This record gives sequence, structure tokens and C-alpha cells, in this order.
Amino acid sequence: MKERDGTVQMNITIDLEPLAVFNSLVVELKAALDQKGIHLEEGTGGDLMQNNIAIGPEGLGDWITDRRARRPSGSQARATYRDPLYHYPNFRVILSELALTPTDYLLEVGCGGGALLKEALQSGCRAAAVDHSPDMVQAARDANHHAVATGCLEVLEADAHCLPFSDNTFTSAVMTGVLGFLSDPVKILSEIRRVLCEGGRLIVSGSDPELRGTPAAPEPMESRLRFYEDNDLRNLAKEAGFEQFTVLQRNLERFARETGIPQEHLSLFKGHASRFLYASKGREG
Repeated sequence: MKERDGTVQMNITIDLEPLAVFNSLVVELKAALDQKGIHLEEGTGGDLMQNNIAIGPEGLGDWITDRRARRPSGSQARATYRDPLYHYPNFRVILSELALTPTDYLLEVGCGGGALLKEALQSGCRAAAVDHSPDMVQAARDANHHAVATGCLEVLEADAHCLPFSDNTFTSAVMTGVLGFLSDPVKILSEIRRVLCEGGRLIVSGSDPELRGTPAAPEPMESRLRFYEDNDLRNLAKEAGFEQFTVLQRNLERFARETGIPQEHLSLFKGHASRFLYASKGREG
């Protein structure tokens, strides 16, 4: 690291794809640092410093992870989660397993930009959703404005450790892209079980160990994610009080083709069966 004219020169290498996402994050990071009186410039290397105290690379990695996935915010996150193309194969698997009907009342925990909700609502079901990111709550409302206006959908900013719903409210629930970031997954799964009706079912997309180091879980996110094997997922469901549970393994290649994943990226979905925790409260009706 070099200091010059009150600025800090540094060099940061972060493996993020696509490049446009990284460039946008750099712009947002520079703006945030400028507000703090810290000027970020390309340099020869070293940690990010503030008042001679290192705040990176760990602090920088946390900032990027929060901004991109753990608590998405900013213009790039809103654009990404409004239409998350590479998430749709997972969404299609989840919705095919739930087979929602107009009599269902769906809960999504960690709804992001509302893309899964938009697909689910095509079944005619009602839905509610929570997210702890204000940006994602607004994005989900905007993406499903008609459903919100007609009372078919409610989107709330809330802590999933204490869901703002009564016991036995929902017939089904989903949680995707969230599990690996949770510090207390059993508590959140227990809360989901509480608000499910008897016979209600839950599908959680697992945080697969095979994703380590792939574009789906690059650094700095990889080192901040927890990954779950099949037995880990079953143990979570059992500890949360679910009476029935299993781990589904589904190949996503067909769904990737159906959702329009570019040909050059289909290899990301080949030869790998994604994990999904399927659990139900009591006995399914």
C-alpha cells in the first residue's frame, strides 16, 4: 500500500463474474468510501486502511457479500434480482414439486426481487413474502405490483427469526438462496414450521458443497457461506420439529434449457444434481 496526497493506493483482486457486476460494485464502493473521506485508487497492493486500521480485505469481502447476496442493496442488486436468469432453474424445480393451486397460500422467506413469487402467482395462489433488505422488499413489490394491489400478495420487511404471521397460516413455504448465510437456520426453520398449517410443506434449496468456487459461489462469498450435505439438511429439519422430511436431488439441465440459459453457460447445470430439502408439518393432507 502507498499513501500519496492524503489518499490510499491499493490493489484488490476479487474473482467476481460477470465483469459488469464487479465494475458496478467498485463504483458503489468508491462512492461509499468517498463519503467517509477515504479515496480508493488503483495501487501496488495491500489492505484497505482507515485511520491506520485495516478494514479489508475481510471487511471489503463482507461488504461485497452483503451488497451482492446476503442483504442485497444498490442499483446493481435491484437489477440483478429483478430478473435473476440463473436462479430460474431452481425456481422451476421448486414450483414443480409444490404444484401450487388456487387454494394454496404460499410464504417465501428471503424473496429477493420477487421473481419466484411472480412465477408462483401464475398458479392462482395467494402469497406473502419477507426479506430483511429494504431494497429487495421494494423490488419484489414493484415486480408484482398488480398482485399487491389486488391483495393476492403481501411483501414485508421482516426478520425471519420472528415471522410476523400467526400460527398455522400457510399451506406451503419456500426459501431459496438463503440457507447458506443463516447463523441460526434451525430457529428460522422452526419459525416457518410454526406458521405452516398442518400438512403444510416447505422446500429449501440446499447450499451445495459442489458450488464452492463456481460462479454461483465465488469469493468473497464462498468463505462466508455454510454448505450442507444431505444428512446436514435432514438434521436441520428434524431439529426444527418437522415430522416428515427428505432431500431431493434434481438435475437442472432441462430446466436451464427451458428458462433460456445461454448455450455457453449450460455446462454449469450439467452433471450435477442440486439438493432441495422437502419437509412437511405433520402429515400432508
